[in-house]
Amino acid sequence: MRILMLHGHSTSSFIFKAQTGPIRSKLDSSFQFDFVDGPYTCPPPRGLRMVMWKAYKWTNGTSAEAIRSTVQWLLEYIEKNGPYDCICCFSKSSAIVAALLLYRAREAANGSDKPLPFKSAVFINGSLEYSVFDDLGLPVTQEAREIHAKTEEMVKAKVDAMSNLASSLVKPNGLWDDKSQLLHDPSALPAPSGCFGLDFTTFPPDSVIGIPTVHMYGGKDPICPSSIQLAYLCDAKKRVMYDHRGGHDVPRTPGAVADMANMFKQLAKDILSSRP
Repeated sequence: MRILMLHGHSTSSFIFKAQTGPIRSKLDSSFQFDFVDGPYTCPPPRGLRMVMWKAYKWTNGTSAEAIRSTVQWLLEYIEKNGPYDCICCFSKSSAIVAALLLYRAREAANGSDKPLPFKSAVFINGSLEYSVFDDLGLPVTQEAREIHAKTEEMVKAKVDAMSNLASSLVKPNGLWDDKSQLLHDPSALPAPSGCFGLDFTTFPPDSVIGIPTVHMYGGKDPICPSSIQLAYLCDAKKRVMYDHRGGHDVPRTPGAVADMANMFKQLAKDILSSRP
């Protein structure tokens, strides 16, 4: 199973390798991982400057135009370096993959027979950008926009407060344990009709992501609402949702690592069984 690995905002493939090391160590050699840096350079977060001089981001801004530009970059990378069975993305890179899938779903509804360049997706602490929804004419309430803005600020504040982000990648040290400011209930999932300001029962059929997906989110993560919304965009019969009970990070606890590795194994079996 070939998996394209996309890191989060303002980090790098090097960091994502470190973050996913424990999970990958549980998988055999039939799993091959291709780590790639985002197309734009940016300064690394303060706490990472001790281990990296240059960081990468996925877009120059959050407009639909900027996201579509990166979607095209990603398609060209896959065409040159693929094929891939799966894309695994963390945080902000999830918004790019989700945009690619939403645009392709709309194109398919309009008669395109262009196949997707990968068979499945794994989203770790996934996020969305509403500019893509606006571009596609999908309904977004003011409540949803306000929740999205607040949760993004909460994550940024947490990261900025870290005195040593590099060490937190190995041991978060309770960074995410304070749940008092969260805008969601970590113990319960919302109804599709009232998902943090979005009503998925009003979304058209061509806005459903139809490939197998796995959604690994953290109940303590401030942007968990966005991760849940991303999951609800995907076919309920083909998605798996898993709360790793952490924050906005890739968990390293033995139980969560084992669970996440097993999800990769099951996804590989499902893809293999679906081949003609």
